[in-house]
Amino acid sequence: MKQLLAKPLFFNRRIVFYLVILLSLQCIIAYGALLVFDSLPSSLTDMPDDHIVFRESQRGTVNLIRKHIDENKQRPLQEVVNELQPSFGYPIKVLPEQTILSHSVKKELEKLGFAYDGDDEVVYIDLKDGHLLRLGPILMRDILESNTMSLSVFLIIWALFSAIIFFILIYFAFSAVWKDLVNIRQTAEQLGQGNLKARTENVKGWLFKPLANVLNNMGTHIEHLVSTNQTISHAMAHELRTPLARMRFELSMLEESTDEHEKSLLQKGMSDDIDELETLINASLNYFKMQQSNIELNLTNVSLKEWGERVCQSLALFKPEGFELVCNSQDVEAKIDTNLVETIVKNLLLNAFKYATHKAVLNITKQDHQVILEIDDDGTGIPFDARDKIFMPFARLDTSRTRSTGGYGLGLAYVKLMAEFHDGKAFVVTSPLGGARFVVSIKSGDE
Repeated sequence: MKQLLAKPLFFNRRIVFYLVILLSLQCIIAYGALLVFDSLPSSLTDMPDDHIVFRESQRGTVNLIRKHIDENKQRPLQEVVNELQPSFGYPIKVLPEQTILSHSVKKELEKLGFAYDGDDEVVYIDLKDGHLLRLGPILMRDILESNTMSLSVFLIIWALFSAIIFFILIYFAFSAVWKDLVNIRQTAEQLGQGNLKARTENVKGWLFKPLANVLNNMGTHIEHLVSTNQTISHAMAHELRTPLARMRFELSMLEESTDEHEKSLLQKGMSDDIDELETLINASLNYFKMQQSNIELNLTNVSLKEWGERVCQSLALFKPEGFELVCNSQDVEAKIDTNLVETIVKNLLLNAFKYATHKAVLNITKQDHQVILEIDDDGTGIPFDARDKIFMPFARLDTSRTRSTGGYGLGLAYVKLMAEFHDGKAFVVTSPLGGARFVVSIKSGDE
């Protein structure tokens, strides 16, 4: 339980870590984008140059200062400047005309009579009398020129707004996906803990719906395999009891017997029981091996009519005396694994020889890339409630099997398994002859 709680916590911490990295990178990108945008020429950005904007914004101030100075020419310049100083939020200083200035500032002074120096954030005014006035440094509201503290606050605010928008988008875009993912994870954990009936429900998102279907199909398949294996194990244990019980009885009789002929018969019976046990074990192992293996089909293109007649002829010696076998095969070609399909037909016909009264009919047809095998008999038929059971391993309707009747109830299980190898199926219905009709459909390889 602690591990299950720890996983979501770790997952959430990792998301927060990635989010912090993402927001940090976004702040760096935002700052870089501002720098790049600010450095672009106005012809691209359609925005006037900052230098020109600020210089023109000071033109009125420059003209008013000049006018006031011209109106007080009879007074000392410094006295007039001192009178003006209280009206400004930045210092005004009188400079001699020989003050060293940058080339761009000098050029602007010659052209306009005043200039703006963006490096020092000051404005120079040429008074045309051998003096210069310097206004500034003037306080500026430019995020790119601000100090580290101001820039950090701006980036933090940017990151917070980005985080809020990010989480809103994530919630609306991925909340349903997250619920689907949690649902799938919980189902996978339940399956891993042994709850084979667990299924993923209410998964609606297109992203994880195929995964949920695969997980549900896998759970159904595993549940079927486990259930089948449990049934097989119980049935096999039951099958082993019969020869073992006979051997125990024969061993007890052998210890008490004094008749040599009787001892010989008992020893032969024990030997037969050992052979039966060995046959049962081998047959079970072969079935388990076939069930767990992915058999690669050896497909061959054959004429169903010729192949069906050949199979029927090979079973002629196994027919009971006076028994009628009718074989009807469609005269078409199909691509099948002849060995596996022949085993299917032989198992079903031998079963018909055992349980039919006088007659069995084999029909082989091809319909829409499917080869259909139908075996009818005139026996007692299969009860409706037992029609699924008879395809289970070791399942038989007559429980009175003896050494003489033979069989372990694996024949029809083999038939169903080999049909599934061909992407087909096997089932039983009522036959027009009054008995059972076994139907096997297998996929033809010529599709």
